Amino acid sequence: MSAGAVRSERVDVERPGALSTLRGVELVEVVVYTRDMSRATAFYRDTLGLEPDYESEHWTTFRTGACTFALHAGSEVPDPTFEVADVEAERARLAAGGVDVTEIREPAPGLRVFDARDPDGNRFSLESRDPT
Repeated sequence: MSAGAVRSERVDVERPGALSTLRGVELVEVVVYTRDMSRATAFYRDTLGLEPDYESEHWTTFRTGACTFALHAGSEVPDPTFEVADVEAERARLAAGGVDVTEIREPAPGLRVFDARDPDGNRFSLESRDPT
């Protein structure tokens, strides 16, 4: 696949070649925490060649195609974020399945998000955005 090309199908890793059953769920953001924002920003911008979309001392995002790569000041583990059509329904579905979920919050107008944990305790987020 050439640089910049986007793969249009989802592959189910349990059944290679089959389409995933997770339709309508897309990875939209990966957050990496850093203790030194200037150093991390310089590395991803100057060494890797990513183009910054927004820069501050606490939050920096890079253009990477359909998914945002973000640096966040702090020392936590990476936090992938998946976009879903209905965040309330997904939270209810996961909670009913025994998944540890947080309350839904609105960190910005029109953005609703909650966090959850996988079986190993890794955090991930699900979000939905109001259509604009």
